[in-house]
Order: sequence, then structure tokens, then C-alpha cells
Amino acid sequence: MEKELKCVRAALLIDGTGSNPITNPVIVIERDLIKEVGGEDEVKMPKGAKVIDIEEKTVLPGLIDSHLHISGKRSYSPAEEIITPHDLMVIRAVEDCQKLLRAGFTTVRDCGSRISLSLKRAINEGIIPGPRIFAAGRTISQTGGHGDTHYLSREEVIKRGTLLADGPNDCRRAVREALRDGADLIKIMATGGVGSEKDEPYHQQFTIEEIKVIAEEAHRVGKRVAAHAQGTEGVKNAIIGGVDSIEHGFFLDIEAVKMMIECGTFYVPSLALVEVYKKSLESPFDMPLWRLRKQRECVDAMPKSFIMAYRAGVKIATGPDYFGAPMREHGENAEEPITMVKYGMKPMDAIVSGTKIGAECIGIQDKLGTIEKGKIADIIGVHGNPLTDITALKRIKFVMKDGAIYLS
Repeated sequence: MEKELKCVRAALLIDGTGSNPITNPVIVIERDLIKEVGGEDEVKMPKGAKVIDIEEKTVLPGLIDSHLHISGKRSYSPAEEIITPHDLMVIRAVEDCQKLLRAGFTTVRDCGSRISLSLKRAINEGIIPGPRIFAAGRTISQTGGHGDTHYLSREEVIKRGTLLADGPNDCRRAVREALRDGADLIKIMATGGVGSEKDEPYHQQFTIEEIKVIAEEAHRVGKRVAAHAQGTEGVKNAIIGGVDSIEHGFFLDIEAVKMMIECGTFYVPSLALVEVYKKSLESPFDMPLWRLRKQRECVDAMPKSFIMAYRAGVKIATGPDYFGAPMREHGENAEEPITMVKYGMKPMDAIVSGTKIGAECIGIQDKLGTIEKGKIADIIGVHGNPLTDITALKRIKFVMKDGAIYLS
């Protein structure tokens, strides 16, 4: 895909900064960077530029999913990874990368998958199309924690994508193992969760001392730490320990919210799971009974935690925790900002969460997340105006990543 001088024209521009939209915008792109952007009266199109007119569409920055798992799964069954050939999981994961890109997600943060690090390399080498991936690779869990698949041997758990660690020294070693794999971030399990059989979301996992060691070791080499943390006390422990983002945070209180603000901790609420959990009461697919029980217990608390954090001014990024199973299919990831609006967030704020704040959460805000001069040309076009109908984020008509067009 050639990257010559291009000019993108549209009906409306929402640049991701939260500023007022610009009508009849012109975006000048040189190779893979945005050279100029503004209204048609202020930006002159260079001679010889290839004009890309997406007519009556709204253009936005490429969407950023800050929490997903590209693992090739298609089921909720705990046995799926055991009975499904690994190469089939990889092929499915390649399909998911294509779905994500066509859905307007040009950047994603994979918070745990043994396939994602190789997918990232394949995309960067131009072997397959897909979003820009920032991958955690193997997650870190205490023995018997949320990431420990208890019915498998310890060796098999580690092989299938979780580093088990206990005590500060072992936690430091686990971080170094993840970094040795090539992890872009460190993902830890600070509480139990919905998807693990033998613990509960409110169970605290890892001590503050263990979390501090993990954060210290990651930050020493410029990597961020994302903490799966659903219960209140586990959230607080993770913040005190120095993590950079709280993933899920289903059961927050005002103290936890204040701590996130004071520490600059990002919040990725995975709010779209509220709708998934509600639907599962009617169509559980192959979900085990223990999972259904915990999902019921979370649905009322999740919107309350989200709106409390939003109104207080916590930095919220979008990431629905989709992994490919029914109701959580990749390509449908825009359900996260849509659900955020449903439960009280302003549409502009939801767009900023899915672009600018997502880039800040990952640590790439100097290059991506907004349509501004000097940024990488990740641009999407949607049918309609998401400020008046947020579901327009699912009507993708144009996708550009790194200045190259993937959908038009």
C-alpha cells in the first residue's frame, strides 16, 4: 500500500482532543504523518496530492481498545484451549486482527494472550493486516489466583500463558520473564474474578509489597503495569503498589476513586460486560454455573462504579475485555463507548476515552490518539455523527493506519 501525499476530505472532523468538531475538514498526510489539519478555508491542498473524499462522513482518530485478548477463543468452556489445536487458535486470532482493523480499531492493548506477541510481529512485518498491538504476553498471577487454571499442572499453566509468582523475589523474576518474552506491558492479577472458578472478585491477590516490586521492576525499564482488580480492597492495594491502570474495577468506593485521581491511575472499566452479563442470563452458551452466578452479582455494581469514577474526573479508557466468544466477538469492540454513553457518559467524552485517553493509558500520546499535526495518520470515517448517535462508531466506512488505506 503506497504512502504518497494524500488529502482526506469529509463532512465533519472530531479530532479526539475534546475540541468542537470542524466542518468540511481537510487533512494533509505526508507518508505516514499528518502534515496539516483544519477547515477547508484554512488548509490548502498541495498540488499533486491524492484526494480522498469520503463525502458525508465523520472522520475521527483510529479507535483504541485498551483492554482485549486476541487468543483465538470462540467459547466460554474452560476446556476449549485443551481440545482445540493451537494452530487453529492462531488462525482464528489472525481473523480477529482483520475484524478489529475493519471495525476502526487501529491500536489495541492486549492484556494477556500467548499468541499476541507473535501477532504483533506479523503485523509489524506486513505479513497480515491488523491493528497496532501492544501486548502483555503472559500475565502474572499468584499461585491459586485469577490467572492460575487450577485443573492443569503448574507447568501447563505457565506454558499456556500465565507466570505464577509468590513473594517479592519471585514476582521480580516473573516480571523479568515477561520482559524476556518481549512484553510491552506487565499485566497482573490483583484480585479474583468472574472467569476463575475458585476465587471471588472481592478476594485480594498479591500483597502490596509484591505489587510494589512488580511495578518497580517494570517502571525501571519504562514499562507500565495493568492490574486486573475487581474488588474494592484489591483495587486500593494495586494503586498503593504503583500500578498504572486498574482493569475492570467493578466494585469501587469513593476512597478508591480519590486514590486513582491522586495517583493519576487510569481506569478501564470494561463496562460493555454489563450488557454481556445480562444477556447471558437468557443465553448462557457454554458458561459454567459458577461464572453465571458471579456475573449476576456484578451487574448492578459495575455502572455505579463507572459513573462515580466518571463524575469525579478519573481518566477512563475504553476496553471491553472481549476475547472472541459469543457476545464478546472482536469487531464489536465499539460496544464499550456505546455502553458508556448508555450509562451516563457524554458522547464526546466517550470518543476521547476511546482515542486520546487510550493513547495516554498505553503511553503513546505523543504519536497517536488525536488528529493533529505531527501525529501518525490513523484515521477512520463513520457514517453519521457519533456526537448525536454514538452507535455511528459501529458504521465504519473508511480506515487508514500509518497513512495506508485498509478500508474505503
